[in-house]
Amino acid sequence: MSELDNYSVLRIQAFNDLTNRAKPGISIYVIIWFCIAFGFSVIETAENFFWFNTAFIGLFFLTRFTHFFLRKRVNRHNVGFFESWLIGNILLGAFHWGIMSAYAFHTYTLEAFEAPLLIVLSAFSMGGTSTLAISRAIRSLYPCFLIAPSVMLFFYRGEGDDYLWGGMLIASWIYIHFASASAQSDYWQAITNNLIAEGRAKDLEKLSITDPLTQLKNRMYFDDEYEKEWQRGARLKTCLSVVMVDLDFFKSLNDDYGHTFGDEVLQKVSRCLENSALRPTDCVARYGGEEFIFLLSNTDEDGLSIVAERIVKGVSKLKFESNGSPVRVTCSVGGATTFPHPSHDRAVLVKRADEALYRAKDNGRNQFIIDSEPADPSIPKISG
Repeated sequence: MSELDNYSVLRIQAFNDLTNRAKPGISIYVIIWFCIAFGFSVIETAENFFWFNTAFIGLFFLTRFTHFFLRKRVNRHNVGFFESWLIGNILLGAFHWGIMSAYAFHTYTLEAFEAPLLIVLSAFSMGGTSTLAISRAIRSLYPCFLIAPSVMLFFYRGEGDDYLWGGMLIASWIYIHFASASAQSDYWQAITNNLIAEGRAKDLEKLSITDPLTQLKNRMYFDDEYEKEWQRGARLKTCLSVVMVDLDFFKSLNDDYGHTFGDEVLQKVSRCLENSALRPTDCVARYGGEEFIFLLSNTDEDGLSIVAERIVKGVSKLKFESNGSPVRVTCSVGGATTFPHPSHDRAVLVKRADEALYRAKDNGRNQFIIDSEPADPSIPKISG
């Protein structure tokens, strides 16, 4: 996985985590506002104040709810927009609550409103910042927008317990800042380690199913895919084909030109075979030594013949040289097709393809032979 892909995965995961952590905040502002407003008769003592703030809180609720509803549409191209939308809405909501609280502290008609507002400010600041600290912007600005307006009011006004309240809010602010730093660091360390572990697991899985020389899939991978495709073919009643490929006189090539040349042949032939597998569902693997195998789902004998012919012609057209002299490389191909059935032995199909391959070798090599389906698929009999 490239660095860009890693960054995109990391950013989308962080966005989803932030969205889920912020979910309670969609309704909490509305609930707390109406509890305080009706519990302390704000609508009666300051009707304009009540409706003005109710409109703002309702607007933030609608935008947050819309964002949460559309979150599943996030991808690597629009994650920045959705991330900015969420963070911006959270910070604007905090700024509104901070200004609203400062106004309430400043207005004597809302004096009964002050104590619950102080509690809510502290609760929102601590709870919200620690929960949403995975965002650097929210960690830094969220408590600031909540607390700063009231702190400035208290120190500007300087009446009664203003300095005490302002000092307590500042102390809470400092504590929140340092406590949330640890939460932010722990989150990003955990998510980064998890991404690294997933990447290593994928690399190990790829290595376990990849032939190191040819970079084709190995026999273990083929065996697993063959079992899956057999079951799928039996369930859907579709045909399944297998193609065996063997390089002609490969041992002589190794003896005459060396193993380095033999490795070059295997690698170049492997790329040719990959190009012969045109569909994403086609599987080509190194079966062992100079032998390769194709698994072609939903492919009948006509389709099988086309692929086999393409393989023989493609390999024969490859150009090789040793010490300035051209070296010709060819292959023999055997194929077989069947309709999988749960009660039949799937090894029979591979055996039929292998027997067809050896018939092609016996008939002069550099050719393909297709083994036709016998009357009873459980009997590995070669015809024509």
